[in-house]
Amino acid sequence: MVMIDTDHAEWAVVDRLCRMLTEPSHRTFNVTQSYSLCLGILAWVMQRVRTPNGNANTAEAVAAVGLVKALKNQKIEDFPWALETRSDDGNAAAGDFRNYCAFEFLVWLRNAMCHGDAQKILPVNQNNVLIGFEMRMTEKKVFLNEADLRRIGQALANLYCNAIKNSRDDEHFEKDASTLREKTKAT
Repeated sequence: MVMIDTDHAEWAVVDRLCRMLTEPSHRTFNVTQSYSLCLGILAWVMQRVRTPNGNANTAEAVAAVGLVKALKNQKIEDFPWALETRSDDGNAAAGDFRNYCAFEFLVWLRNAMCHGDAQKILPVNQNNVLIGFEMRMTEKKVFLNEADLRRIGQALANLYCNAIKNSRDDEHFEKDASTLREKTKAT
């Protein structure tokens, strides 16, 4: 792992979590690993994009806040979110969120996963194997399996990282942030 420089923190933390989501799943704890990485990305990004406009005093902050508009123009049924909200039996994984934009859903999901106010996060097992998690809050619920968690985490991280990278007036930003080396202690 490389050092995170102060100038690259906005981008580097989320980029690292995203890269971990693209690696092969942990053999035993694949769903838990995907859940925790998605949660880290979701908590960081959704908090950051909701920075009040008056406090958006850097190029990175302005870029992050600008993602709200893009997320409001995307439906959760559409790629990259691709959550099924319609089914013949009415029991779709995200049926409570029909016609939600990505921003509304991601704020709800962040709050359901991060706050202690009357929400429940329940493991979903099938044949004695953890296959995903069900999040419940305010009488709404959603089931996300490992693929959903990975897809949502990666999509949100990529949108965020691209916005931050593109806000910089530095063509070497991503390369610099990726190649800084960890300082080793003398033994």
